Parts: sequence; C-alpha cells; structure tokens
Amino acid sequence: MRRTTLATAALLLSGCTAATGGTLPTTPAPSAAVREPPGQRICAGANQEDFDPGLGSRIVTSGPAALLAFGLAERPTPTATVRSFKLAVRAEPGADFTVTTGTPGTALLFDRAKYRRDNTYTLADGAPDYRFTGCPDRRALWVGSLLTTGPATVSLTIRYGGADHDITVTAYRRR
Repeated sequence: MRRTTLATAALLLSGCTAATGGTLPTTPAPSAAVREPPGQRICAGANQEDFDPGLGSRIVTSGPAALLAFGLAERPTPTATVRSFKLAVRAEPGADFTVTTGTPGTALLFDRAKYRRDNTYTLADGAPDYRFTGCPDRRALWVGSLLTTGPATVSLTIRYGGADHDITVTAYRRR
C-alpha cells in the first residue's frame, strides 16, 4: 500500500511539473492576474503586507513609504552594461506616493510585464518614477528592481502630502 501511495504521488508530481514547464510555484500568486495602470502599483497587485522578519535595520522609511534594497546582482553576461538589485516598497494603509530616482544611470523596474528570467536589462526597461497606491485597510508591499549602470547607492525622492522627501538606498553588500 505504501509503495502504491508513493508511486501515485511521484506520478502526480511529475505530471504537475511537466504541465508547469518544469517548475512548481512555491507560493500562491494571486496578484499575477491583476492589471495595473502603467507606471503604478496598486493594492490588488501587492506581493505581501510587510517585510520579512529580521530586515528592520536595512529599511529606509519616509512618511507612509518604506523601502528595502537587496544585493546587487552579478552581471548577467560579460558585456551587460546594466545590473540590478531588488527593491521592496511598502505602503502604509491608504497611502499614495511616487518614488523617483535622481541618480544618473538608474531606473526603477516595477512593471511585471518587463521582468526577464535572464536578468538582462537596459535602462529603457525601467522608468524614472513609479506611483504606489496602498490598500485602504492594510499595508501593501511590492518587490521590483532598481536598474543601474554602476551606482550601488541611489538617491530617491518620495512625493507624498504635496511635498518631496529625499532618501538614499544602498544595495546590500554580500559577504
């Protein structure tokens, strides 16, 4: 009986893997079907509500916005001129703000339609600014990338409440 159960499980798993192109999702992705306005991330497209535990010392907060930079990716090819690092943006309930990069040679990439598996980008794949509109009743967090031709420290402006607020994020140094 146990061999039959294991064989059945293996058969089901192989069928699911074949149907998904050799990969199985590790977490549900309800936001994948959400259509967001160009240049904007909205509540329904949020990845999760908050940052993972243990990252607090690296979070940069400005009013209703909190940002977290991750490690600078390796060059995807020897000739690639653009690298990236993940950037998570969290909005407090009811928040609406715009993030703008002020560092030459950088761009924000939060448009899921432009994400590439090979991680090969040009700055034109990103945008100089992106608007984030949070959920009315809970925090919302989105994960995108900051594209860069070199700078690992980037000046950003967060616009909320009719005023600009300057912050700096730095790609996490890998050990």
